[in-house]
Amino acid sequence: MLPVYMLLGPEEGRKKEFINKLKTEIGDCDVSRFYAFEEFEDEFYAQLLNTDLFAPARLVILDSAEELKTKDKTKPLVQYIKNPSERVTLVIMSRELYIAQDLMKAMDDPQQSIIKFYEMFENQKEQWVRDYFRNNGFSIDNQAVATILERVENNINEFENTCSQICIYMGTQGNRKTVGYEDIENFLTHTRQETEFSLFSQIAYGRIDSALECLQTLLNTSDSGQISAVLASRLATFFRKLYNVHEKISEGVFIDDAIKSCGIVMPKDKAIYKAATSRYSMTDTSRIIAMLAEYDIAVKEYGTAMQQTVLERCVVRIIKYKAVSRPKLEFATL
Repeated sequence: MLPVYMLLGPEEGRKKEFINKLKTEIGDCDVSRFYAFEEFEDEFYAQLLNTDLFAPARLVILDSAEELKTKDKTKPLVQYIKNPSERVTLVIMSRELYIAQDLMKAMDDPQQSIIKFYEMFENQKEQWVRDYFRNNGFSIDNQAVATILERVENNINEFENTCSQICIYMGTQGNRKTVGYEDIENFLTHTRQETEFSLFSQIAYGRIDSALECLQTLLNTSDSGQISAVLASRLATFFRKLYNVHEKISEGVFIDDAIKSCGIVMPKDKAIYKAATSRYSMTDTSRIIAMLAEYDIAVKEYGTAMQQTVLERCVVRIIKYKAVSRPKLEFATL
């Protein structure tokens, strides 16, 4: 086991598996997590350097390391990486595949200490879902697979969590062994899960109150820190798909065919994108994507205390103003 690891790339599920294995190898340990877009340095370095010989071992996680771009941020971390504490295991994480070069070059034995986690390809995801249900005694039809792939974030951990819950849900539905589209829709209704796509659907229909309520629910979950950190970029993903639909329509493709050609096949999802296409023009969509990039930065700059305010303003500006007016993002500080 190494004193410092760097986990890079978008596949969050496998990163979580890696960290769980580390915890098992370390044994009894204190775990601390910090985010690089917050003011983290004082407590972070205190956790790394102030070790007690009689205290449990310590696992320290620094997430969103792509935010460390300037020398004043990277230099002390480089110094630590070159001279790590004996009783601390440091894990540096980023959804990006590359971070500051001085950090990556400081890693000892980079072939072992720098690990990149790539997202599964589309055909791999589909097969993974089918295999999971088959191993649990179920078959699953094409529409149901497509619904799961559309609704669930692209990482193994989220796929496994969702598919496991669906299997449990199917166990309450008698002796049926085939999972269909209606089962997935009923499951989502039954569990009332709010996701980034749920928020996008409310934005697509222009429902400000419902969108803000959905946002509040998302930010009240146990994973609120992680959700708020990536929410703007996730919304941008949905709007980029909407932009692709607009492109197809501008080429003369009928709206239903345009939506289908962009990989949107579920009836409910088709209705959501059709509503979004009607509400937000191609120009609106382009502006919104640009604005979401700004808010993605703003959420990280203003820290956890202001994240809800920043994201609420983002949602309102999309629905009410379609990102037409884009003044400098300024918020009160505590």
